[in-house]
Amino acid sequence: MAEYTIASSRLSIRLQVGTNDEGRPILRSLSLRDVSSDAAADDVADVSTALGALLDYPIVETSKIDTSLVA
Repeated sequence: MAEYTIASSRLSIRLQVGTNDEGRPILRSLSLRDVSSDAAADDVADVSTALGALLDYPIVETSKIDTSLVA
């Protein structure tokens, strides 16, 4: 029977860096690799909040992305 094995995890943060002429948000992404695959959601949220205090732009979305291998 096949199983998933987590190969890597990363944190993806979306920032609003401004607005366009129509008033729609301009978004950019920031990725951080080597995140622990078993990181709890509260821990990821705490890291995102701490990073948000250091960045010039507001964070609008935080995701933890796991890449898995099928074995």
